[in-house]
Amino acid sequence: MQNNNISFTSKIRFVPWKTFSKMQKKNEILYFHDTPNILKADEFYSMDIRTCTGGGLTKPSTQEAEGFHFWDDRVTNKKANDNVISLIRFVKNPERGIILGGKRLRENPLSIPLFNKFKQLISERINNNLTVFGIHKNAYGQTHYHYDKKTDTWTICSEYIKSEKGPQRAVNSLGTLRNAFEEISIAPGDRLFIGNKEILPKDAPDIFK
Repeated sequence: MQNNNISFTSKIRFVPWKTFSKMQKKNEILYFHDTPNILKADEFYSMDIRTCTGGGLTKPSTQEAEGFHFWDDRVTNKKANDNVISLIRFVKNPERGIILGGKRLRENPLSIPLFNKFKQLISERINNNLTVFGIHKNAYGQTHYHYDKKTDTWTICSEYIKSEKGPQRAVNSLGTLRNAFEEISIAPGDRLFIGNKEILPKDAPDIFK
């Protein structure tokens, strides 16, 4: 019997680090320079997405999912199209996705161009069914994510410090979510939660497609 837990409505939930760190996680996607860092599995997670680009793709109709973590270097820039082709090879004709990361830093000039390139290439292949948490607003911002196919849930922890000596903050409200990312766009059908509170289109019509 086919497991029908994956639907065409993914759940995206932001949690604080304390919650994220205590989660039972397996299949970590690391961030090496010399590999695409793509993993197809029922469950996966990736950490420390700062200037890199991370995320994943799902195909609800065939119960498939994969995650990725692409470094923002010259090698990745040259192989961006090949990396997206690899994504499509692992999960053929993906239907939904999420992408996050990127940061405006002088010492990382490829971060934003690569994030935008991956966003465009992936979005074109999934008919714009792509949820975006793009470009960390703060120099000390970082994001971690976990995906569980059984519940079709993306659990995300985004942290940031506005200044080198400032307090560390985590996304725990709609306001802090806006403070964390320049671009926020929720794909049709996806549901956004911050903690246990669901953010509805009426709460933030500008971020829901």
